[in-house]
Amino acid sequence: MVSADVARNIVGIIGNVISFGLFLSPVPTFWRIYKAKDVEEFKPDPYLATLMNCLLWFFYGLPIVHPNSTLVLTINGIGLVIEGAYIIIFIIYAAKNTRG
Repeated sequence: MVSADVARNIVGIIGNVISFGLFLSPVPTFWRIYKAKDVEEFKPDPYLATLMNCLLWFFYGLPIVHPNSTLVLTINGIGLVIEGAYIIIFIIYAAKNTRG
């Protein structure tokens, strides 16, 4: 039989792989923005919401807040970087009146 810690780590790793895939799902959209050099009709709202979500979960995963939550900390740190890159790309190619 598997211990509870091992089972939790296995489920956590599977969850991190799935979350990583979800963080990368907008890549075709941003590739389209990059090639067109225009954000067209895309809105930044989902990417800002995901960035804020990752930020909150990142703080929750800090050892001083919740010990032994390395998996929460790592995937949300990765999510912060990926979503931050999406938002930077969006800002670069957005028209001046839509940047605000």
